[in-house]
Amino acid sequence: MAPESLLSRFKRHLLGGEVAQMVPAPGGAVLPGRVNTGQPSGTYIRRPQDAKFFTYLHAFTPNVGQWVAGAVGARDSFQVDGDAEFHVLKQAILAFDANGQRLGDTVAFEVSPVSEGFNFLEMFLSGYGSGPRPGIVPTPLVLPRSAIFTAIANNRNNTATLPTILVAHFGAKVYRNPYLPQRVYRQQKPYAYSATYSAFAGTAGSGVIPASGVGIVSLRTDGDSDFDVRKITVVSDAPVTVQVQSDEDKWFLRPLRSELLGGSLIEVGGALGFVSGEYPFIMPVPRLISGAGYINTTLTNTDAVNAVRAQVVFWGTRLYPAGGVRR
Repeated sequence: MAPESLLSRFKRHLLGGEVAQMVPAPGGAVLPGRVNTGQPSGTYIRRPQDAKFFTYLHAFTPNVGQWVAGAVGARDSFQVDGDAEFHVLKQAILAFDANGQRLGDTVAFEVSPVSEGFNFLEMFLSGYGSGPRPGIVPTPLVLPRSAIFTAIANNRNNTATLPTILVAHFGAKVYRNPYLPQRVYRQQKPYAYSATYSAFAGTAGSGVIPASGVGIVSLRTDGDSDFDVRKITVVSDAPVTVQVQSDEDKWFLRPLRSELLGGSLIEVGGALGFVSGEYPFIMPVPRLISGAGYINTTLTNTDAVNAVRAQVVFWGTRLYPAGGVRR
């Protein structure tokens, strides 16, 4: 049988089936390896993993580098890691100035060393997806190992004020060989781990994040099960930037503004008509955290005046027992 493509896996993941399936045990039988959960026993197969969730970011900051008033052809680039291809599966753009959202400027993309373009003409920012509704790439945009990926921005709107433009490319690092072998589990159940920045978190989290301050929460997952992260929600009193790290591996090239992950205010008001739970960030491919592993979350408060509460929730599946069983 031919190996399943990354795009096919992504589509099945969006429908809730991604890379594994649960086969109920016949007649409700209790299989070896059953643990203390009331969920049905069965055989849950997680295929060998050659793809790992990651996000690259292009950023244009007003009056930094080439991004100046009236700029045409301003460039921002990053280099893909040399040990894995990167497959872009979703894209989201956040653009704003002191007065709010700005989407009248344009952007295009190219990959070097061949200077391959991906736009017939520059496109308005409003033609791309947003954090709550990221744009799905029709077929994976494959960035070769060590390639240079460049965003080309043009100030086509009001040149009196420049916006900040952030372009997130969500996808997967794809390795030549699997970095995790196939694992077989006996039970699964939905679960959520939360990094909480509020007084009620006590020793399980952090207090509020000071104005312009940084808050760090280190979560240790339960030792009896592995945890497959499938989606993320972010709520806060003001926008924050987010960086996540597990197994000494960062999930984002640079910290992301919470809006790019569908983040919302805790108390929704004004023109903001959704909450993060309604539009959670669905990860293009899951991220597996082994039993008793760590999820480290670092938030930076963008409010220079007020402290903020915040919560980042990692939604997924606990897989029993940790590390799987031998068949």
